[in-house]
Amino acid sequence: MINVHGIVYAYHDHPDLGELCKERTAAALPFCGRFRLVDFALSSMMNAGIFDVGVVMQYGFQSLMEHLSSGRPWNMVRHSGGMHLLLAPVNRAGYDGDMQALEGISNHLSRDVKQDYVLLTRGDLCANIDFSALIEQHMRSGADVTAVCTTEALPCEHHRFIPDESGAFAAEMLSRQRGEGRGLASLETYILRRGLLLEMMRWSRESDRLHFHSDGLQHVLHAGWRIGLYRHTGYARIITSVAEYYEANMDMLDRDKRLSLFPPNERYVATRARSDVSTYYGETARVTDSLIADGCRIEGQLDRCILSSGVRVADGAHLRGCILLNDTVIGPGTDLRCVIADKNVNASPHIDLAGSAKLPIVIPKGTVL
Repeated sequence: MINVHGIVYAYHDHPDLGELCKERTAAALPFCGRFRLVDFALSSMMNAGIFDVGVVMQYGFQSLMEHLSSGRPWNMVRHSGGMHLLLAPVNRAGYDGDMQALEGISNHLSRDVKQDYVLLTRGDLCANIDFSALIEQHMRSGADVTAVCTTEALPCEHHRFIPDESGAFAAEMLSRQRGEGRGLASLETYILRRGLLLEMMRWSRESDRLHFHSDGLQHVLHAGWRIGLYRHTGYARIITSVAEYYEANMDMLDRDKRLSLFPPNERYVATRARSDVSTYYGETARVTDSLIADGCRIEGQLDRCILSSGVRVADGAHLRGCILLNDTVIGPGTDLRCVIADKNVNASPHIDLAGSAKLPIVIPKGTVL
């Protein structure tokens, strides 16, 4: 087993995700018809040979726990190591920062983890990262911390690293950035020695600091430790809002972006599969440029839509730019544009709803229209 322990932050429930995260964390959000966002972090670790992984949870974790189950899809059922579901004690207000979340699992990190290195990543990061290449670069470079970055613009608020003259290490870190800017956008994925992580936690605890980036990593830079920069060149989004969730799903209708996230014959993305029969397409069905999971029944018209398992679309319904999650039923004559329907939504006949790509309409789970 590789000498790296994985930690996945799976407790984020960003306010701008609204109803989508009312009963689940962002890591548990369904994606692209059959996956969950957390699948990317766990699959990237699996593909790199990291099978000892802790998943940090907080509230609203029932959906996440059901999906993770025993960890079998990611080959993390082990007599030694495997998947650890970590529920750290915290006040009702929640974690104020990732350093506080790490402090909540300090016993796990100091006593249970046997590996010399720790790889930290987010459960709401939509990216298929080559962790093997990341680990190799970190070991070769002599960096104290290696940060995974992207040259692409991130619409969500993020941190950016300004490279030094060599381009290999960070000279400066900028927080609270959006869109394009100087340097490289951080995907908030890092590898470092476990001893250094424990030292950062000790410093943060004694200094009453809560944040991994603005406190912990700034301390690392000021103390003279080196932060290496690993450039991820594939698709990457951190999902923190309804608009970002909608855009990332719609991006998967673009073949190049889809192949970047799901590269054929390499870096397989595993998930907890739902067993269903093949999708049925009726004589009146008309489907254009859409992704449809198994177990659906399509008799209406779909244009640039993404459907999860068990969805029913009746004859005469017309859907454009919609995302329908498991077991949603769309009645005859219904017209939906730029709508996200959560699980078990039931739309009566002849409903007409229109959102936009920047402001899609979200129909909460179990709603009857």
